[in-house]
Amino acid sequence: MRFARSLALAVVLLLWVAPAFGAEELDMSCPVCDHVDVAGRGLEPNATLTLTITDVGTGQTVLGETKVTTDSSGAFEREFDMDLAKHPTLLANLYESNGSTLVLAAHANAEAPAHCRRDRSLPYTGSHTGLSAWMAGGLLAVGGAMLVVTRRRSGSTAA
Repeated sequence: MRFARSLALAVVLLLWVAPAFGAEELDMSCPVCDHVDVAGRGLEPNATLTLTITDVGTGQTVLGETKVTTDSSGAFEREFDMDLAKHPTLLANLYESNGSTLVLAAHANAEAPAHCRRDRSLPYTGSHTGLSAWMAGGLLAVGGAMLVVTRRRSGSTAA
């Protein structure tokens, strides 16, 4: 009997606590190099929210406070034009501000596809093998010449 009461209490607590975990979802994708797709699901239906997008590398705000409105199912999808060669790593923030109180906050990261042309090329980190190869070849030639000379000397003294 005591176990049944404890179990019933546990079930009631779980049912009460479960809605506290938000089902809000914010996705951001960069399928091509000239725009970002942002989608939200599980949000409050017919709500007006504020979306901002920031460049993670520079901290620059790429998309200032932009209002997005969810549909009757609590979802939205938007496409924003931006140069992903200049802003390859992005952070999106979605929030609802009620007066001075932050009611909802969701965050998503996205990276530009690898084929997007970057403003700065990566620094060359390989070695410059031309001079080293010539020096190695020269040392091998000197070593070979010394070997030939010493063999000739040892051959002439034995005869």
